[in-house]
Amino acid sequence: MRKCLGLVVLAALVAGQAAAREDEKLKPMPLPMNTEDDDDEPHVAEGGLLFLFTRVKGGKEVLLAARRKVASGAWPKKAIDEGDFDYVAKKGDVRGVFATAGTHPRYLYFAAKDKLGKNYDLFVAVQQDTRKAWTAPTFLIKGNTDEDEAHPSLSADGKSLYFSRRTKEGWQQMVMTRAAAKGPQGWREPEEVGLPVGFHHAAVTPDGKTMYLQGPLDKERWGLFFAQRKGKGWDKPVPLDKLNDAEGKVGDKSPSLSRDGKVLYFSSDRPGGKGGLDLYAITREKLGTK
Repeated sequence: MRKCLGLVVLAALVAGQAAAREDEKLKPMPLPMNTEDDDDEPHVAEGGLLFLFTRVKGGKEVLLAARRKVASGAWPKKAIDEGDFDYVAKKGDVRGVFATAGTHPRYLYFAAKDKLGKNYDLFVAVQQDTRKAWTAPTFLIKGNTDEDEAHPSLSADGKSLYFSRRTKEGWQQMVMTRAAAKGPQGWREPEEVGLPVGFHHAAVTPDGKTMYLQGPLDKERWGLFFAQRKGKGWDKPVPLDKLNDAEGKVGDKSPSLSRDGKVLYFSSDRPGGKGGLDLYAITREKLGTK
């Protein structure tokens, strides 16, 4: 009798621990514009009123947008082919966008296939005034090579441009700096950030102290990580175990921060979504990262 009672207690304890671990998992908010297609590469612009992302259509990643009336409001369900970005959209196969904030002129950094369609390069477009179309993209003078360059992300002070580069060893996180904070060019030669191969797609907090990254997990899956600045470099990336999902075939990827750094956006093919990659959001307060 005592043995049976002990087994019951043990089983209850194990079940309780499993339930507690499940409760510890963070539950990000799925965004309303998700579809059965792959929705990826999120970026919030225009003071939190504009949401840019890509969706795979006809085998290409097409740039789409969603607008809301107030920055604290909900995003709409329907995404639109944003007319302001015709020049960018026509490039096709967009791999990440980043729009600068503040007064005009504003600059849109993005990655797309080169003229020959062989690899991804970095481009920049200019918007001279509100609601005017962005100009034809200009090839970024520094940073581009015969390898793939993608996922541009500008620091809050405008002096550091982070981007990913695919090498023979794998994806690497790069950065290039400049003396001036404005304008589309003026970048020095890029350098590796100093993180292990595979960690890339950086999103850096406004204070420049924390970096969110996409990094490798087991079974060739992706997960979300964060790293803290250490002197001029960065500490080893730490996985966001409470956020990363273990069931999606692709995993969790494409981190992007709201302009104030309070919300982390990303894509994931975790169960419960609309299908393929879906877009999600979670506050950094829930993540517990500084």
